[in-house]
Amino acid sequence: MKMPYIPPILKVFGRSPFKPLHMHIKKVKETVDLLTPAVEAFCNEDFERVEELARDISNLEHECDIIKNDIREHMPRGILMPLDRGDLLRFLKEQDAMADAAEDVGVIMTFRRVRGMPQEIKENFIKLTEKVVESVDALEIAALEIDELLESSFSRVKTEEILKIVHKVDEKEWEADRIGINLVKSIYANEETLQFKACYLKDLAGKLGRIADHAENAGDRLRVMMAK
Repeated sequence: MKMPYIPPILKVFGRSPFKPLHMHIKKVKETVDLLTPAVEAFCNEDFERVEELARDISNLEHECDIIKNDIREHMPRGILMPLDRGDLLRFLKEQDAMADAAEDVGVIMTFRRVRGMPQEIKENFIKLTEKVVESVDALEIAALEIDELLESSFSRVKTEEILKIVHKVDEKEWEADRIGINLVKSIYANEETLQFKACYLKDLAGKLGRIADHAENAGDRLRVMMAK
């Protein structure tokens, strides 16, 4: 398989310590975005499409790992940077965890071909996926604003602007939690019909919700960086 072309990270670091993480978050977002059609296909019992999208998600997650490892290997040491190296790596870890969790969801959806899923459960799965994607969207916007924050020398106006975006990540994660709870309730309500499939669907719902959790954690890392 031909490996994807990834621009030299070391050159990118010369321009901004956050530019490589921009490359990474964009690839993470590509990965998470594929969950929308994948979950829709799963709910519509189009299992061949699920298999196809799960492979695409895994391939994109692999590209995320390539960028992540390159960042870790080439992030400058021993030189003055406007952001702490440890904070950047902790942010990267949470950011990458979103792609890992998306791959987990894609793979899990290929394990069982669930037919006759109640409409309420289908709707909640799709709503949860939409909210999870929105949380990652909000995080991407916040991350892409960091360069302007650096250029402004951490101005109060720009800091507050980014903190408002990070707060949206928190809101989306909270909303995802509420939908996730409703989803699990609907699974329990149909446990007799679903039988052994109920545990499988609850596990899938939990993995899906974890993506929003990691987005919130990454947002918290941004807060820490801006507070220093």
